[in-house]
Amino acid sequence: MAYAPLFHEVHSELFLALCRTINAIAAGTRMTRADILQQLPNLDWGGLERANALIDTLFLFQPDGSACRFLDNGIAARVTTAELVWLRAMLEDPGAAFLLPDNLREKLRQTLAAVPEWPRKTIWQTVQEQGDDRTALQGRLAIIWQALREKRQLAYANRDSRGQLHEGICSPCRLEYDAAANCYYLIIWQPDEARAIKMRVARLASVQCLDAPIPAGTEEAFHHFLADRRQSVTLRIERSFMMFASYDKEASYDEEADTYTIQLYYYDFDRREILQQILSLGAAVTVLAPADMREAIIERLQAAWQTLQ
Repeated sequence: MAYAPLFHEVHSELFLALCRTINAIAAGTRMTRADILQQLPNLDWGGLERANALIDTLFLFQPDGSACRFLDNGIAARVTTAELVWLRAMLEDPGAAFLLPDNLREKLRQTLAAVPEWPRKTIWQTVQEQGDDRTALQGRLAIIWQALREKRQLAYANRDSRGQLHEGICSPCRLEYDAAANCYYLIIWQPDEARAIKMRVARLASVQCLDAPIPAGTEEAFHHFLADRRQSVTLRIERSFMMFASYDKEASYDEEADTYTIQLYYYDFDRREILQQILSLGAAVTVLAPADMREAIIERLQAAWQTLQ
């Protein structure tokens, strides 16, 4: 998984980059001066002189150009108070209980007992009251999270929207939560079909974490699939588009017409959901592009009209 700090605003980006570089070298990664420079954030150094001066205070260089450290040990980035407050709040939230084993969760809660509580008790809010019951899903979420954490395969039985039951063994890739819909989704990789499938966790009749590891190359195949299958749809919308909050998008506002134009980015396994959300907006939305999405909307509207005749 790519490095993605949760509280990057409260840390020094340069300090964290140096910590990662020092720890990588401590772990045996060979890095040259050029490699180290590439790890540093895009700061206004006024040229390379300051960057090289900083590097020379932290590293020595072997005759072959590889860097070694002045320090014998790695460096652990210090946790801020904001992160500790957030961690305590997360540990006390029943909806996040599946993330950690019960014994570890309780041990951490005791360790963080002196940390200030989250100042706003109502900070955790469900945007959509309908959707998933997180309490009822804790068991399934815990199994999925275990498989993702330990890189193990899952055996599953999934009941689709038509009521048909599908069973199989898969490699889990992502566990997603859509805050707007209040729904959890599992995204799996099917090597035989070379594609990703998105399933709603609430529709899983059963799920089991297996001893078999996720095959090597699965993550790379999944990311290549995403890169090749990324699509977009452009909409003109007359009211709030909060339902699309979980998608990458670009938006502009026409003050005279009081409308938004948004371009949503999604993947193959999101297409059916995107279609349903667009249809739910009725006359408040216009599909501007692409043509195949417009045609898909028209076909569904015509089919719905025929059923009313």
